[in-house]
Amino acid sequence: MNVGDIKKKASEFFTEYLNHTIDISCVSSDKKDEDDDFFPLEISKNSSRLSDTLKEYSQETLEVFLHSKNKTGVGYSLEVEYVNTRSNGRKSIIKSVYFENENDYLDFINVKSRVENLKFALAILSMDKVLPPPELRSWAKKHVKDLTAVYEDGAVFWHNIGQCALWVNKSAKEPLQYIPAEFVAANKKLIQSLFKNGEAEIQIVSAQKNVEPQNKNPVKRTQVETEHEESKNEIEPVATEDVGRESKPFFIRFRSLSVENPLKLGRLVPREISLQLDDFVHLNQTNFLKEITTVLIVNDETVFQTFPKSEHVLCIYGPDYAVNALKLCEWFSRYQLIYFGDISEHCFDVLSAFRNTWMKTETICMDGNTWERFVGSAEPGSHLKNNVVPKNLNESEKNTFLSLRLTADRNKLPQEKIPMDYVLQFLDAVKICGPEEKQTAEENPET
Repeated sequence: MNVGDIKKKASEFFTEYLNHTIDISCVSSDKKDEDDDFFPLEISKNSSRLSDTLKEYSQETLEVFLHSKNKTGVGYSLEVEYVNTRSNGRKSIIKSVYFENENDYLDFINVKSRVENLKFALAILSMDKVLPPPELRSWAKKHVKDLTAVYEDGAVFWHNIGQCALWVNKSAKEPLQYIPAEFVAANKKLIQSLFKNGEAEIQIVSAQKNVEPQNKNPVKRTQVETEHEESKNEIEPVATEDVGRESKPFFIRFRSLSVENPLKLGRLVPREISLQLDDFVHLNQTNFLKEITTVLIVNDETVFQTFPKSEHVLCIYGPDYAVNALKLCEWFSRYQLIYFGDISEHCFDVLSAFRNTWMKTETICMDGNTWERFVGSAEPGSHLKNNVVPKNLNESEKNTFLSLRLTADRNKLPQEKIPMDYVLQFLDAVKICGPEEKQTAEENPET
């Protein structure tokens, strides 16, 4: 027996393991905590006789040992037994080969990502209550290939699949949110497989054609068309390159949050200043930024006007996609950038667009902990068109975004609903430094 033989034998248990995993994933919630008895998994017991080609046997034993968890810390484990022989004295033999736990097994046969896809998909379908546990278990065992496949934005994909099936079954409690007809058409067979009676047909009707459904349980054309038309009214990113001399000037509003170094125009200390974009891009050539090290961009006007004092911070009002205009400010590269928007799909998309230019941008109060703490103040919000997930989000931000996507309503937490003392705790945590510390960091980037 060599390492290749062990992998082959281990792979033979994969189907059995998948069925077991589906059984565990689809049990009712009151049984979720029962012990998983699949591991340790023994895949081979020693049956070789010591007299059989002792030299070759020793070489194979050495190879198997060197690649085992006993030696490397990962993969299969060996149960070793010591025996006495007449001709070779005391000798160690491999009594059995086994896997201690799930991670060791999945890593060794290189299927961990497939299993994670399956578990994640079943978790979404279970949470959405698409089918009762026994029926979901039976369905899953017939669709293992679909469940283990890789889909872009997997959580959104399986949520949409489930919502389509629920809606056609007329068991969804909430109205069907906008799901593109193209998505339904591409996944028609998979959606249909989740119908309780297994016999219903789904009618895909293009939003551009005035065709009536021919079926009792279609995805209704009016639902798709109406929400498609509403989505056209969403705000699109500002295209600053198209701003010409004859167009209306684009202004940037900003204020200093510093007590010791407020903005000054001679003897005047204005609460805020508004400059045309063409002038604002050269702001670093003035004395305004002398003590500034951090630029805070705020999405809400009221929050912008009432944000508390904070040394070394310049606060900019950046509503919606208008922040894209700030990509022209080359001097941003020398400052700490922080974005503070609503916890909403829209603001996460704004953040992603801004990071196309300024990837180093940090956020405050746009995380899962803030959402969970103040979710009671949430209100209905819009979903992005075509169910896209913004690209430039870190892991925490993306998880929060997906939580919003899975929320039927009350999926927006306006930033003005978050207490300001809580916001300031976040601002303190990003470690805003003074000009001297900033200069030292720039001169010694490796420290």
